[in-house]
Amino acid sequence: MMTRRNLLKTLGGVTALAASSKLRAADRLAWDKPIGLELFTVRDLLAKDPTGALRQVAAVGFKEVEIAPGVKPAELKSGLRAAGLTAPSGYFDAPKSVEDWKKTVDAGVDFGLRYLVVGDNPQLSVDAWRRRAELFNQCGTLSQTAGIQLCYHAHYSEFARTDNTCGYDIMLTRCDSKLLKMEMDVFWATYAGVDPLHYFRRYPGRFPLLHIKDLYRDVAVNPHESPRDDGPNPFAPVGQGKIDWHKIFAHAAEAGTKHIYVEQDRCNMPPLEAIKISFDYLKNLRLG
Repeated sequence: MMTRRNLLKTLGGVTALAASSKLRAADRLAWDKPIGLELFTVRDLLAKDPTGALRQVAAVGFKEVEIAPGVKPAELKSGLRAAGLTAPSGYFDAPKSVEDWKKTVDAGVDFGLRYLVVGDNPQLSVDAWRRRAELFNQCGTLSQTAGIQLCYHAHYSEFARTDNTCGYDIMLTRCDSKLLKMEMDVFWATYAGVDPLHYFRRYPGRFPLLHIKDLYRDVAVNPHESPRDDGPNPFAPVGQGKIDWHKIFAHAAEAGTKHIYVEQDRCNMPPLEAIKISFDYLKNLRLG
């Protein structure tokens, strides 16, 4: 017979169990999959000694890399094997035509990639963006015949508003969601004055890849102009800037994120030191 005392004990147990579940969820790792590195960050080391650079990247703790332009397949494959790294994706020039894109797809197959990423930060009219979206649909179809996913990496010009829209929105709305997905660079979106979570919520599942780099707190947003190369460095190691990484990773599953890549275009210290700071931060980040 259920007495009042038994009912209260039961309800108390349920409440305690729910509170415990919430605590465990809040205390879980923000990212429990392999942490990757965009090799552009260590481009100078890679140019001098590809295999040695990859070994040093692996020694930090990285398990995956995104290949950068200029690396030869033979050098990369042997270096990756020696370092115990994998390369799910690579960054390439944006297609100018379908015929031009076939060469890139062939290169992606040669590298053994699952994602081909493009992004060139163009300043285009609305009509030009619409034409480009149609080209991306065609190139995405060609990519999928080779078993590879086409992705776009935006910088800041893609978010500049024109006629109540922008290039990024045009790509997301006019490209088939299966043919073009996005590699969201959280730094560049934030620099452009855009909230990445807005896009994660509006286009769930479209962001299998993320570039993870931080923005120093004193840097102003600007969707129209790149940070000056001879000015203060805006690129901070992850966790040392103003981006709220707890919020980003709390919505990573909604975004459809499969791989993340630490990247710093410029470093205020040796790149290997900077990427270790980022790696250690991400390795220990919890959704508390």
